Amino acid sequence: MFFRPIALLVWPGLQMAASAAVSPTLTYSTYLRDNFAANAVAVDPSGNIYMAGNVIVDAATSQTTILVVKLNPQANEYLYTRFLGGSVSDHANAIAVDAGGNAYVAGVTNSPDFPVTGGSGLGTAPVSPSERSFVAKLDAKGELVFSTLLGASTNSYAQAVAVNAAGQVLVSGTSVDQGFPSTPGVYSVANTGFVPYLIELDSTGTKLIFSATGIGGTAVTFDPSGNIYMAGTTNSLTYPTTAGSYQPNFPVFQTCLPPCTGHFQGSNQYVTKLDPTGTKMIFSTAVSGNGNTMNEGLAVDAAGNVYLTGLAGTGYPYTVATPTPPSGPAATALATPALPFLTKLDPVGQKLVYSVPVGGLGVAVDANGNAYTGGVLGVYYPYDVAAMLPVLASVAPQCVSGGGTYAAEVDGAGNNVGAQYIGGSIRLSGISLSGTTLWLAGRAGPSIPFSPGALASPNLIPTSPQGAYLGAVNFAAPQPPAGTPQIDCVLDAADFALAGPIVPFQILTIFGNGLGPATPMNATDNSTSTLGGVSVGFGSLQAPLLYVSSNQINVPVPMVHEEPARTVMQVNVNGVPSAQVQYAVTPANPALFVVPGTFQTNLQLFNSVAINADGSMNSSSNPAQLGSVVTVFVNGLTPDPQNLLGPAQLATGGGWSLVSVLQASPFVTQLELRVPATNINFECGFQTTSACLASFGIQDSTPYLLPGSVPNTAPGPVFYGAVWAVGK
Repeated sequence: MFFRPIALLVWPGLQMAASAAVSPTLTYSTYLRDNFAANAVAVDPSGNIYMAGNVIVDAATSQTTILVVKLNPQANEYLYTRFLGGSVSDHANAIAVDAGGNAYVAGVTNSPDFPVTGGSGLGTAPVSPSERSFVAKLDAKGELVFSTLLGASTNSYAQAVAVNAAGQVLVSGTSVDQGFPSTPGVYSVANTGFVPYLIELDSTGTKLIFSATGIGGTAVTFDPSGNIYMAGTTNSLTYPTTAGSYQPNFPVFQTCLPPCTGHFQGSNQYVTKLDPTGTKMIFSTAVSGNGNTMNEGLAVDAAGNVYLTGLAGTGYPYTVATPTPPSGPAATALATPALPFLTKLDPVGQKLVYSVPVGGLGVAVDANGNAYTGGVLGVYYPYDVAAMLPVLASVAPQCVSGGGTYAAEVDGAGNNVGAQYIGGSIRLSGISLSGTTLWLAGRAGPSIPFSPGALASPNLIPTSPQGAYLGAVNFAAPQPPAGTPQIDCVLDAADFALAGPIVPFQILTIFGNGLGPATPMNATDNSTSTLGGVSVGFGSLQAPLLYVSSNQINVPVPMVHEEPARTVMQVNVNGVPSAQVQYAVTPANPALFVVPGTFQTNLQLFNSVAINADGSMNSSSNPAQLGSVVTVFVNGLTPDPQNLLGPAQLATGGGWSLVSVLQASPFVTQLELRVPATNINFECGFQTTSACLASFGIQDSTPYLLPGSVPNTAPGPVFYGAVWAVGK
């Protein structure tokens, strides 16, 4: 089976700024640790990287505790690993770092015994199921300097933290119910139920400088003069704004969350600036359209310009032409069509300098006024974010349509300087800028590209849980030599899912630019390792090639046996090598070959490529008869004799039965399935007048030798498909 290239779609909008000498390059990418939800990242002046989040400590109860890690500037060594928490559950939502390498972590605890240092009497211990905001300071070695609860006895949770040059700590979050304390002279509201709060503490963490209610946000920062900025999202129409600001009145509109059983006021973005004492509101404004707008980042430059990023529905105030948001339901959930935004507001909060469709998760700004942002693609609940953005116009659409993330740089006028797409099952949570390198953190599954030599969780398999993602993009990397192959993404050739962990004999599809000859070429056998000047290596092994072209390669993984369960892939075109990409290796990662363009939202499946008992192709107009045998095809399941500990063990249920398992080719496994004899055994995912799209699942419980020479003991992965059968 071969896949042909698809023409790139290019949207009008951002102009590319000229840059001949440098190119954004992914220099680091890894799945750092399993079961670690990395919610925030920061970098100190020396380049050390800090990540904060929560890690599961009891799978049975889903109890979590806080984890803070510090890595050296190359991210190849842990400098410390610090756990912080009590006997129930604790979450870190934000981190900031000062010039001395002290880390300030803010979040929420449900633990009555959460560690609190002496003299910290700003909040009482929660009694389950209540919750309290906290802020803690760790020194450069990870030792606890102070830890304090906030909000007296009021339920609340902290969402943002910042620190200024004097060591004063700014914390913001949400008060859940009545009674959140405020201090005289600052903005406050009588009803503190589900409103933001803003607190400033002295450098010891014991003295309250001020506490405001009714203002605050999910992002906070200081400018060089000590002025305080906050940005967030609100459904309230009474959040304070100032006259003469860019948008003093919040847009009024109704919205709902799928499946939309009720409607309510939609969400709007705002940004507020206070003087250093917190007593004077310099400006406060909405920055929204007439659709939901969610803020996901805030930065301020030396001149006082404000940068906002997030996701928005219809009517957001862009200053350039924008692509059309997705019109239908998202691929994996019903969600609101949306675009990302990166908006620059002037220092007095009255005028947009630019507003462009890029980013969506975190923003940082350098001394030259260039803004850097992390990009969101696909489903980011409750949004479905458009993939075909101007900033990604040069990336293969097969890559961006599958999700992933990206990093982008925009100059002071809003022009795109450069962007780097990062494939993989990544959900970003934060970014931090160090020089010209943007560090990105979040959560990811095992299907991500790894950079060679990166720290990584060992023995990744397809069913590995979500873990911490850490990546870095250098926006000043040297431009690759002319003719260098550019890899945009690597997909499983069967179902177009992002590849990884990879399997010997699994067919991969590589998309990019400069990957081979202008005239596509097919191999005439299954052993050709050089085709049209193209070769693909996995470690020391050369892979057989099936198809090559300028923007696509179909290649089976050779019989790699790398320790520790990883291999490095590299494309070579006419003697010029691409950048290296590392993948985890596993014995099996099955996926059924599917029919492109047939994704069914209700089943969350594509139609499987299937052959009916009479040899004809299965389709809605040519369904399989009940009780007949259909043939489907599987990638990533070809047995490796060196990893098998026994015969193949595949099973199905729900009235379906497995008739035989054969090899259709050296790389593709053929399964013959018997359709249930009666259609009462399956639900119709989609039905025509004469046919029903029926789904099935197959479990692979074959005894394999897992990476690291460990036999598998848990049930194997289940892979799903759907074929057309005679309808009800």
